[in-house]
Amino acid sequence: MKKELSEIKKRALLAKQRMKLGYWQKMLEERDRMITETADSSKLNIASDLRKKEYEIVNKVALGDDFAQKEERMYGRVKEILMRDENVTNPIGQLVDKEEYEQLDEANKQRYILELSAKFRELRERYYKEKSKYV
Repeated sequence: MKKELSEIKKRALLAKQRMKLGYWQKMLEERDRMITETADSSKLNIASDLRKKEYEIVNKVALGDDFAQKEERMYGRVKEILMRDENVTNPIGQLVDKEEYEQLDEANKQRYILELSAKFRELRERYYKEKSKYV
């Protein structure tokens, strides 16, 4: 029977893996490359923000965070919607979990739609940042 690792041990293992794989060295090299390629500091800030988000996502998924996995599934759906057509008329309607939505009362339905639209805007912004990174 395998023992569950404590949260701090999991984080220590992740940090050790990053050290072994040269993660931070790669980050420094990437930053230096970005500084030399662009004189525009706004692009550098966007790149560092994107790196932070990538780090947070990888860390959460590696730790088995259900919230991160749910968010990644939603990001996959948003990405799919935007790849089909960037001028979507009803993206929120496509993201709504109909079973969950039908069980809510009117106030919670409104709250659900508002939270979903805020999440969609956040994930759409992430999609465009990642898209511009690879273009």
